Amino acid sequence: MIITVFSPKGGVGKTTLTLALAKVLSEDKKVCAVEVDFSPGDFVSLLDLEKEKNIVNACLGDYKACLQRPTGEKFDVIVGGFPDMQENLKYSDMEELIDSLSGEYDYVLIDLQPQISEVSVPPLLKADKVLFVLEDDISAVSRTVGILEYLKLHGFLDTSRACAVVNKAKGKKKYITAVDLGIPVIYDIPYIRKLNEYKNKKMIKHAKNLKDALFEVKKEKSLLRRLLNGFKRVKQKDK
Repeated sequence: MIITVFSPKGGVGKTTLTLALAKVLSEDKKVCAVEVDFSPGDFVSLLDLEKEKNIVNACLGDYKACLQRPTGEKFDVIVGGFPDMQENLKYSDMEELIDSLSGEYDYVLIDLQPQISEVSVPPLLKADKVLFVLEDDISAVSRTVGILEYLKLHGFLDTSRACAVVNKAKGKKKYITAVDLGIPVIYDIPYIRKLNEYKNKKMIKHAKNLKDALFEVKKEKSLLRRLLNGFKRVKQKDK
């Protein structure tokens, strides 16, 4: 399965969330996180990896030689590139890499750059799920609405496969509820103070909940709640 994590606005926690999901999914599945980002990407610094084993060399050479595993993790990654590298790649290069990875891994998580270009279209079109990450502020919401319209207009996104998560949520939503995104908001991640890495325990907990929401896994209600609901149903039948 291919899951593309995307936001038209930087700084919303897209990369942190991608890596947290990779950690959660890799507990029992084979996972690769791919950074399709030339702004440049953050994987190299966040995970202390080699920058030469990047997305460009993975596309144009042997992708297996570019796979790296962060220390202490069970998932593999391919790091992003730099601004001057993007022009070396074509649509077909990215498409072929995604096809190769999806044949080897249970989950391919793609951390997609905010800018739309020739190489960022395949991660959108080939994704089984596209997860938009946004915050409840006017800039993030307006950009998301605008990019959704653009992607739909040009046929770059199947909205039936798209959904959104609100990150750094604080209290009642203001801007998100004021517009029609056209895609469902499946989960809210509250603002986490002093969040300095994707392995933060609170972030991992929310990544697990987000995984369930992505795959529409319904949580079992508590025994007390089930008993109360059972009593209510009995009373309704007796009336």
